[in-house]
Amino acid sequence: MDPPRLGSAHRILSALDTDEQVLRFVEAITSDVASIQSELLQQILADNADVAYFHRHGLFGVPSAEDFHSRLPLISYQDIELDVARIASGDEDGHAKILCARPVREVLKSSGTSGGRQKLFPKLSDYDPEFLVLNRVARPFNTGKSLHFIYVRNPEVTPGGVKLSSGLSGYFTSPAFRNRKIDPATSYTSPDQVLQCVDYIQANYCHLLCGLVQRDQVVSVGSVFASTFVRSLKSLKCQWRDICQDIAEGAVNSRIVTSLPVRNAVNAILRPDIELADAIRKECCGGNWRGIVRRLWPEARLVQTIITGTMQQYVSIIDMLTDGLPIASSLYASSECSSLGVNLDPVCPPSEVLYTLFPCFAYFEFLPLENRLSAPDEDQGQEERSFVSCDNLVKLADVKVGDEYELVLTTKAGLYRYRVGDILKVVKFHNDAPQFAFVRRAGVLLSVDMDKTDELELHKAVTQAWNRHQEHSEIRLVDYTSRVDLSSQPGHYIIYWEAFPDPQILELDVCCFELEESLSVVYRRNRREGSVGPLEIKLVRQGTFDKIMDHVVQNGGASYGQYKTPRCAKDPKVVSILESSVIAKGQARYMQTST
Repeated sequence: MDPPRLGSAHRILSALDTDEQVLRFVEAITSDVASIQSELLQQILADNADVAYFHRHGLFGVPSAEDFHSRLPLISYQDIELDVARIASGDEDGHAKILCARPVREVLKSSGTSGGRQKLFPKLSDYDPEFLVLNRVARPFNTGKSLHFIYVRNPEVTPGGVKLSSGLSGYFTSPAFRNRKIDPATSYTSPDQVLQCVDYIQANYCHLLCGLVQRDQVVSVGSVFASTFVRSLKSLKCQWRDICQDIAEGAVNSRIVTSLPVRNAVNAILRPDIELADAIRKECCGGNWRGIVRRLWPEARLVQTIITGTMQQYVSIIDMLTDGLPIASSLYASSECSSLGVNLDPVCPPSEVLYTLFPCFAYFEFLPLENRLSAPDEDQGQEERSFVSCDNLVKLADVKVGDEYELVLTTKAGLYRYRVGDILKVVKFHNDAPQFAFVRRAGVLLSVDMDKTDELELHKAVTQAWNRHQEHSEIRLVDYTSRVDLSSQPGHYIIYWEAFPDPQILELDVCCFELEESLSVVYRRNRREGSVGPLEIKLVRQGTFDKIMDHVVQNGGASYGQYKTPRCAKDPKVVSILESSVIAKGQARYMQTST
């Protein structure tokens, strides 16, 4: 297949039927990156000519690529927050389009767990052919069912008629999903009524029940995020007795599953099976959860879930639960642009995951790490966070192997030179397309004095400290978060840990020492000089991070499937949950004098 021109790319995307066609398209689309990106930018500018945002920056008519690069600044969310709020309210009349010339009838909500609050981003259509292609490319197997833990929320509709939802909820509750072509050999184990169930407890129970009833057909298990997958499996500890009873009787428990459509859909695939119920009961009753996934789903060949960034910390507990099943971290997507790229080697080791950005999905630019004056953060002032120099922005085809960049997006839906906040490292190229490792989210997480600890530094320090202390233990770190306590003088870091299956008495003072030794040179210098106080680790009881998830989802609008643990606890209620759940704590005693 010759490299497709952009005008035909989306027609090709919509018509791809076979895996061979998809892979040929991938080869073609990654072989002419510069031309496709240039054509896409010209199309975006032509399609959105005369929008109010362009007028604001002195652009009238159809801007040229030169106008785009010279006139439009780098922006963060605060620069367009009022614009998106107007779009979400339906405040467009067809004569004064704000960001996008086409009508916007859907707005995607971010989870709010990365940056501290939800953000809204315009979306053009009910679904993207890109999304379907990414899933096809990332699918490691052509046959077999998937036990996928999907959790959604009901989309909201504004008074202006605009739909508000997360990307996941929007797709699974859309006509595009309901009317999709279903292949029984490669479908989900859960019926659509379960996939679209907005009650987490009922959905979780039914996912497990349906997956166990069809256990011999399941070739993959997973969820969007690794944290969701772990939580979904942990619930089996409390639910296996009821599930076994339902399987033996051939009917779902109406006390647990109260939704009649969901109950009817699940009952349709149940039949009394005492032998299966006994087999599951035998595996669960002993309390041995090591390798439980392999034992309950003997045909499962991999876990499909995102384990990049701070999700890496869940790899060890997933390995324990699955007895080392391969983990496929397949897709790279975001609320800003639902389809970005794919891992072309989905069953590679978690530490080697690389994403290839498809040049026809968005116009990509990259801010070299050394040129980032500040991170896109809502706590920063307008001058500091916006209008960073664009002089050193690098195009997709021109990035260099070994360099790190912040991702900058221009989309068909009306984001222009938007700083996503993802830090990516170029590792190699596939044809003309660079392949990136996700490094971290931008921005400082913890700071007391001159120390500035970001998400990646904290993750590495926590992981190293835990691994050194618990290298030969069966205990796994379930989750962690942190905060700065400025009520003490000097202020200090507090790290909260939850362990599984049963936390033994940990030498937390030693863990504190190990963790501090893993932090930056600047942090350790400030500790020795006394401008930063000794770090604390607080062990919280099991289920604490589930309570935090429940609080964030119920009060913030994110769905369970979209949720990511905040690595810095800023919400007073979250801090209260953590502090009320502490069962043990330790504090660092001293710092070594050497650096």
